Amino acid sequence: MDMLWHHKIIQLGITLFFLMIFYTSSASLVFADAIGASMTILSIHTKPGTLALREQYPRRIDAEGNFVITPGVEGYYQRQLPSRPWKTNAMRFALGVGYDCADLKSGYVHLGGRWVFPWTEHIKLDIGLGPSLFFRESWTKRFEDLVSDEEGFWIESDSFLPGYQHKWLIGGNVELLYEFTPNLHAFWGVVPAVVIVFVNSLGVRYSF
Repeated sequence: MDMLWHHKIIQLGITLFFLMIFYTSSASLVFADAIGASMTILSIHTKPGTLALREQYPRRIDAEGNFVITPGVEGYYQRQLPSRPWKTNAMRFALGVGYDCADLKSGYVHLGGRWVFPWTEHIKLDIGLGPSLFFRESWTKRFEDLVSDEEGFWIESDSFLPGYQHKWLIGGNVELLYEFTPNLHAFWGVVPAVVIVFVNSLGVRYSF
């Protein structure tokens, strides 16, 4: 099962990577811009949800599961767009894997535009948006009595990522970048996941 899961994700990642190359190569004067890596740390639930479910989160910090440690890693490759279609500064391909609130495998694949807004001399706000595939091991494995496919939001299929729930969405994140040098930034990132959860990460970015 794990080997099949990794094989499917690698196939999907390669496909989206070449889609990104095709898209950016069609824009004039496109050149490589940056790579980044980060660690996901904490998920914050902003709505009550099902308390009986959240009290069972293995990595919860508080008794009600409002704050949950969700360890994972993320990486991305970004290309700048000097022609700036739709005022887009860059295009990014990103991939993240880790563990969700239920301590089950989860991740995402994302391809989208980036919009950068300078704040101070050294601080910038970087906002991204684009098509994203979110996936996680089926919660029915651990919470069969409490989860009924979450009212049909998640999709399960025997032919695509079997044993996992997935969803295609228009997703993205917000990053607050601090510039150490013109080529090196540290950032704090927030992913608003399905409105009711925020996933926080810390990382570094290198431009070339």
